[in-house]
Amino acid sequence: MKHTILLAAAAALFAFGAVAQEAEDSFADAVEMRHGLMLQMATDAANLGGMAKGELAYDAGKASRSAANIAAIASVLSMDQFPAGSEYQAATDSYALPAIWATPDDFLAKIADLNSAAGALKLAAATDLDGLKAGMGQLGAACSACHKAYRQPEE
Repeated sequence: MKHTILLAAAAALFAFGAVAQEAEDSFADAVEMRHGLMLQMATDAANLGGMAKGELAYDAGKASRSAANIAAIASVLSMDQFPAGSEYQAATDSYALPAIWATPDDFLAKIADLNSAAGALKLAAATDLDGLKAGMGQLGAACSACHKAYRQPEE
């Protein structure tokens, strides 16, 4: 009987811990998804930036592929990757600021600006180095505008 009570108590504690862990990580998939999207975009932007700065040889094919990746990622960004409650210090590994949900129209406008800049970059990247440089300037401005308003800087 004593072992049965101990076993039941241990099972209850384990179940409570699992429920608490599940609640704590309820935004883990959304945060991981947006991190993955941003990491891929940053990787492609770094390749293009290297070409624009002369650190890497300009390659129209590689530039076109990287710009196409950025445009594809920008096209899927939405509030779906930013569910309410997944902000900095509320969700593990999140750098999203609460201003996203306080001003969602502005946040979505910044995503639209990113889409425009990414589309222009996609067209310009494969034309020549000057086109790539101009497109990267627009993309950088769009990324920066959103991150300044809606992303907690990493410490």
